[in-house]
Amino acid sequence: MLKFVIDRPFRQIILLTALSLAFIGMPAQAAPTPDIKIDGGLRELRDNVRQYLTIVEESCSAPLWRLKSLLVDADDEIEKAAQALGYYQLRFTTDLAQANDCWQLRINLTPGEQVKVAEFNLLLRGDGADDENFMPFIIAPSIKVGDGFHHGVYENLKTQITTLATGHGYFDGRFDVSRVIVNAATNTANIELIYNTGTRYRIGAIRMTHNILDEAFLRRYLNISTGDYYDTDKLLELKSYYNASNYFSVAMASPDLQHLHDNTVDIDVQLEERKRHAYSIGVGASASEGGDASPRVLLGFEDRYVNDSGHSIKADASKSVLTTDVLISYNIPLSKPSYEFLKIYTGLEKEETDTAYSDKNTLGVSYTYYQKNRWLHTYAINIENENSRVGSADLTYSHLIIPSVTFSRIKTDGNPYPLMGWSLLAKLSGSPNTLGSDVSYEQFYARAKYIHALTYGRLLVRGEIGLTDVNGVQELPKSVRYFAGGGNSVRGYDYESLGPTEQVKDATGNTLKDADGNDVREVVGGRNLLTTSIEYDYQFRPSWAAAVFFDVGNAAQDFNFELKRGAGIGVRWISPIGPVRIDVARGLDDKKAWNLHISMGPDL
Repeated sequence: MLKFVIDRPFRQIILLTALSLAFIGMPAQAAPTPDIKIDGGLRELRDNVRQYLTIVEESCSAPLWRLKSLLVDADDEIEKAAQALGYYQLRFTTDLAQANDCWQLRINLTPGEQVKVAEFNLLLRGDGADDENFMPFIIAPSIKVGDGFHHGVYENLKTQITTLATGHGYFDGRFDVSRVIVNAATNTANIELIYNTGTRYRIGAIRMTHNILDEAFLRRYLNISTGDYYDTDKLLELKSYYNASNYFSVAMASPDLQHLHDNTVDIDVQLEERKRHAYSIGVGASASEGGDASPRVLLGFEDRYVNDSGHSIKADASKSVLTTDVLISYNIPLSKPSYEFLKIYTGLEKEETDTAYSDKNTLGVSYTYYQKNRWLHTYAINIENENSRVGSADLTYSHLIIPSVTFSRIKTDGNPYPLMGWSLLAKLSGSPNTLGSDVSYEQFYARAKYIHALTYGRLLVRGEIGLTDVNGVQELPKSVRYFAGGGNSVRGYDYESLGPTEQVKDATGNTLKDADGNDVREVVGGRNLLTTSIEYDYQFRPSWAAAVFFDVGNAAQDFNFELKRGAGIGVRWISPIGPVRIDVARGLDDKKAWNLHISMGPDL
């Protein structure tokens, strides 16, 4: 038998530990606190009185003589708190007493009528007297005759005028007159403000601090020049240009207010470079009932500044069971690098499904320009050589020269999980024989997305349309034909499994039959495309949202679309780089199969 012996010191330790735990487990009795109650008037008045009172900072241990002394000061504090909100006829009572081992204070307010603004005059002097930036203060001031007088509104108006003046280069601005006259007999207030803007400062030297790129190139981003009037908004815009350039991790553009001279202000632009090389990796997947999962791996590389003129190289590659895509581009910023650039690119796209095969090489050049209305214009010309086969047709080769023009715009609230926003893209392209193309066609494609916030959750709507003018769709290589189905189309159907079909024939020309005796048909793609989708998302945790959706659409040879429907549920992980979407969908027409789609990227 084992025997344990506990000596006396150890028994004392156990006893003290047990007692400590017992005391920890007992509920703590809250210490008494002063009881201050204010009655009468509006809540805004009661709260303001409480904010003004010095006595509220005293604890229960404060001696009575000190509390009575502070109560004398409280009379003046209550009056000032009321007058700050325009109550100059306030009457009140106070009652200080001891109760429950602490003191209590009762204040009863009878505010009377609030002072009304009888006269309001605002006058501007100096260079800013005719500046349209100040016009809102003149046309629609926040203080109007007949309003209740409020010192907070009055002071806020003065602050707004001063802030606006400073932001537009009136660094010497001041109030020559800032006066409120309250007539207690008539319970009215007369307000007079005269603001002297002084001279408006102009931009002096523009000094740049940087470690990469040629300064002549960096100055192409400037939206300001020496001699321009100073404007804070212009500096904020300039900062956004540098941040969007992808060259810098930190960009600052600030005035040197410590060394104003000759009515000019110098501007300091400080730029801290990003790492020259960047690497990225991503994953996705798509799977269908009865089929193999199709994982997708994405790799990226970027050389952000190949030379001191800001040229860059970007390479992206993706690989899945069905597709292989590689694109390498060389980007050249032009005279207005914030808005204008040239891109030279080459790429490989290979796709092989159960019913189609495509192997395409592309060489192209594009010119992109951001309009001041925020629309992005892209003009491009591609040389495409493609070997393709659709259905049981023979492998064909096509050589296409395709000019195109694309207009697009995205408007969003800027969040990784936007609650409001929209995007629109429209592209017109073609391949005329006159340029040496094997096939002549014209094609139009448009896509729109819209996100709207609801009381609970958000609504997402998207749609796309494609139209092609060609003698016969069989002349088109596979990459130019329209198909539907897949994670970005009608979910619930396999990738590119929807569209016009043709009968499958054997080598002797006989139509093949399936086990049930029906003709075997295969999807060959069409001239036209129409799809739409509606989705509801509910964010149940900060980084997670649930979704339900309904999709409909198809491809067709004409405008008689045999629309197919799909519906499902999904979950969204709101990552720092955008939502990761996992969707489970079911086709509602024809073969009712379940499909799983995993994708990531921005919603717009």
